[in-house]
Amino acid sequence: MLSSIATRDKIQEHISEYLDMMEDGQEIIMTDGHHNEIGRFLPRGKVVSLAAERLAGILSKDIDPDKVRDKILREKYEIAD
Repeated sequence: MLSSIATRDKIQEHISEYLDMMEDGQEIIMTDGHHNEIGRFLPRGKVVSLAAERLAGILSKDIDPDKVRDKILREKYEIAD
């Protein structure tokens, strides 16, 4: 998913442009001007996480969530087999 990062002020000044970006499938990340994330605007229908996919019932039946979780944890904490 493509993302755009902008300050609150920039989004307020150009709201229609950012809404168009969201309609095109982009995620908008809003910052406070000091590179601190305030929040995110997600296009309708975009799934945020594996947990959300699973809850929504759209996770493929042939994917094992435990294996995916283990893989993510191994990559995050640099665990070798």
